[in-house]
Amino acid sequence: MDNHESFVKEKFVQVSKFIPENSKILDVGCNNGKLMDFLKSPIYYGTDIDKAQISELVEKGVKAKSADLNKDELPFKNEKFDFVLLLDVLEHVVNPQKLLLDAKERLNENGKIIVSLPNDYHILNKIRFILNRHLTEDPFAPYGHLHYFPIKSGKKFLKNNGFEVVSAISLTPIKMKFLTSLFPQAFVRDVLYLLSPA
Repeated sequence: MDNHESFVKEKFVQVSKFIPENSKILDVGCNNGKLMDFLKSPIYYGTDIDKAQISELVEKGVKAKSADLNKDELPFKNEKFDFVLLLDVLEHVVNPQKLLLDAKERLNENGKIIVSLPNDYHILNKIRFILNRHLTEDPFAPYGHLHYFPIKSGKKFLKNNGFEVVSAISLTPIKMKFLTSLFPQAFVRDVLYLLSPA
């Protein structure tokens, strides 16, 4: 298992701690639906821009729909969910505020949103800038980051859009908890937020 796979696995483990058994969830940007392996008997709905991934999920009996959230409406408008997941999604869409508010409309009375925001200001990226290297292998990839959320401004963005941060977990692929606690902006790679409508 490479570092990226380990990091994603750890993220899914942390997400699963927020979600009780038999919860109804909408996983926005679900990719191949791998998150389901970490959840206890979920009532799982997924959406993603990748039509091939969605077709494979539908063939497996998963309630999934393809959508380009820069053009299309968030699917499952007539459903209400215990959790809507926006894991590494908001930074990729033209209007993250609209997507966040559309997700809020899909929540049931006590529903919550789980968001992860990457910290593109971590020290490894700063080193890449110094060395005049791109943050990604292909800077012209169609689904790159359109927005950057430093930790403080990311949290402020969520609060300003009508959410209370119930919990926040800092994630880093490097086991440097001491440095992470002292200098989160430099060493945290992602922040995972559990949000409740304020």
